[in-house]
Amino acid sequence: MKKYYILEYLRGAAVCFCCIPFTLIAIFFLADTVEASSKVEVLNEAEQLDLAHDSTWLKLIYYDYGIKESLVLTDSFFLSPEGRTNPSKELIATIDAYFTESTGDHKKDAQCRFPARYYWLSHKLASFNYDIKKTTCKRLETWELLDSVDSVSLLLVSGYFGNPASTFGHALLKLNTESDDELGLLDSTLNYGAEIPENENPLVYVMKGLFGGYEAKFSDKYFYTEDLVYSRTEFRDMWEYRLNLSEYELTLLLLHIWEIVGSKFDYYFLDKNCAYKLAELVNLVIEEELLPNNNRFWYIPEELFYRLNDIDQSRIRLSGTKFIQDVRFIPSSQRKLYYQLRLLKKNELEIFNAIVSEGIDSLSTHIKKLEKGRQIFVLDSLLAYQHYRLMAKDSKANQNRKKFKDQILLARLHLPAQPVVKVEIPELVSPAEGSRPMVIGSGFSIDDGGKNFMSLSFAPFKKEAIGDNSLEGDELAVLDFELGVLKDRNKVFVNRFDLIRILNLNTLSVKVTDESSLSWKLRLGLDRVKENEQDSYDGVFSLGGGKSWFLNNNILIYGLIDFAGHTTFPEARIRPHIGCRFDFMDFKMLVFRGVESKDYSGGFNPVWGGKIQYTITPKTSLYAEFSNERATRFSAGLNWYW
Repeated sequence: MKKYYILEYLRGAAVCFCCIPFTLIAIFFLADTVEASSKVEVLNEAEQLDLAHDSTWLKLIYYDYGIKESLVLTDSFFLSPEGRTNPSKELIATIDAYFTESTGDHKKDAQCRFPARYYWLSHKLASFNYDIKKTTCKRLETWELLDSVDSVSLLLVSGYFGNPASTFGHALLKLNTESDDELGLLDSTLNYGAEIPENENPLVYVMKGLFGGYEAKFSDKYFYTEDLVYSRTEFRDMWEYRLNLSEYELTLLLLHIWEIVGSKFDYYFLDKNCAYKLAELVNLVIEEELLPNNNRFWYIPEELFYRLNDIDQSRIRLSGTKFIQDVRFIPSSQRKLYYQLRLLKKNELEIFNAIVSEGIDSLSTHIKKLEKGRQIFVLDSLLAYQHYRLMAKDSKANQNRKKFKDQILLARLHLPAQPVVKVEIPELVSPAEGSRPMVIGSGFSIDDGGKNFMSLSFAPFKKEAIGDNSLEGDELAVLDFELGVLKDRNKVFVNRFDLIRILNLNTLSVKVTDESSLSWKLRLGLDRVKENEQDSYDGVFSLGGGKSWFLNNNILIYGLIDFAGHTTFPEARIRPHIGCRFDFMDFKMLVFRGVESKDYSGGFNPVWGGKIQYTITPKTSLYAEFSNERATRFSAGLNWYW
């Protein structure tokens, strides 16, 4: 009996063993059916919700309804052969790729290349399950920024006249971590810039930049590399706007940065530039619009930050929450140095300049004139100055300066240690805190003959020395023109036109021997003038240079000599003149007086003029202008900024 049970047990075991292959096959087909049905379920739900036309999906693939295709030029950014022009097929290909077996190649696997797409889908579809930490992409799972970044900032970089593309400023995106470094120099930044060949012809550079011809891409670098370029080489100030994003918004933005770095776009200086592309990035995760909702042909960096301020104010009014956590001023290395040098006494500054001028051999002679405590301070200032100059010069010019710095350091090491003196640098208000640069004006004017007419003016970008949007009294105006309207004759005429107008008043607070303190101005434009009691037009190209000084915090004076070419006699002119700018908060004024050559025999005519402006609100101001050099002698009116 026992033998019988043993035989039955062995027979049953054999039957079960024989069934194992069939059972495994059944399980395999069942699993395949479950996976297939899951993909179908996801596709059906996506179609029901019309996710192919969802605004976030279109932003993820940079689809432009106007041209009916994506703005991304890189083919590998799309999973479908028709993905560039068909958002629906790109969405289907994205979902289909998720259910495709992993190859283990992070450059090919969709989950590794496009995590932002899947992260977004997981928040839109109930049937779609996606976990960043459980993807098939090991590189993404271990990407340290996903865990270390706690906020993002947009940085506004001040304008730079050394490069036409940077005249209106620059914008960066910074990924903030809990770093011990106060400036976050080891934090990652995202930059967007054109790929320009070396030694590009300047004219070709400007034309391609304005009308197309360059490709651009996002690149990620440590913040210290950007600080080296903008702050320490080009001496540009920065303002950091830290944004208040939710956990979902921050994660989606980070994942999209992962997938967009390296992809190429067409580049244009005036609109599809750094500010526009960073606005597109942030627009991916917020409901408010950072991009222009009209057909403007420009989008300067400051416009992005004006819109950030608008959103911040709107959120505070509606919900009491802030969009901008804080704004931090990051002074340029030049500004830091000059505020440090301001701490030198008069005789110490003279010694400082003597050593800079005469070289290292004079160091021991001059430094002995001071007591040890002040020797330390002067040597520290010399070290700071040499470091500042080393950052700004090319490597060939640096060899002597490096030796100079080493000798100063050696002299400093012979003196005792001393606490570093903290230099207080006043906060400079962000350019985006003042009036917007686009200006429309309306008023009345009086001719030199006493005739009245209405005036209408417009400038797409205008920062006047007496405006509420200028930085330290400098001026930059582009395409600034004024029309006159005579009521009795029903006549419209051009009263004035400036293609470009620049006034750069270099007001260094400390005189340093080796530093340029040149102030300069440039103008290319057209004036209405009177010739034989008739209206005429005089084309002008003027370039001038000189010096400027602050008498106090409110009054600045300057002296310049302009050299100009005109289309009316005399065609070549020289104009020495002095000017004074008064700044009393909302009330500002600039006046000038000088002489201008009237012929080629040494004769001169007096010239004088000025402008007064009173800021009513950040969006409106009253102005009055007077001059003896044009047909229009006086004008007054109201400006609107938008």
